[in-house]
Amino acid sequence: MIKRIMGNLSGWMIAGLLGITVYAGMQAREYALQLSVTESRLARAHEQVEILQEHQRWQREQIDTLSAVLSARDEQLQRDAELVDMMRNTARQLERDDATTSDWAGQPLPAAVSDWVRELATDDDDSRGGGTGSAPAPADAPE
Repeated sequence: MIKRIMGNLSGWMIAGLLGITVYAGMQAREYALQLSVTESRLARAHEQVEILQEHQRWQREQIDTLSAVLSARDEQLQRDAELVDMMRNTARQLERDDATTSDWAGQPLPAAVSDWVRELATDDDDSRGGGTGSAPAPADAPE
């Protein structure tokens, strides 16, 4: 009887083990597929990271270049402002010290000259994008 039970049991055991083996194989195949998908996503993510890092490096180079250019521009503007101030001071000193120059500077400007200076200032402001960075006109300048 035990032989018979063992004989029937061994058939069921083999069938059960076969079922478990098939199920485990299907699960292994599913996990392998998921791993493959995950690896391909990871590879794409690494490629995107490399692209973004390269773009960030390029942007950093552009920012450094712009900073250097703007720094040089600011230095040049400072030198130009100092030169203009020096010339204005020289002209004021000349106006104070020289009677002929003082008489000439005290005369009103011809209308054509005033219009030309205004047009020149307007054209210059437009070319700079609204006058950003331009020196303010002195309060005592004749119009």
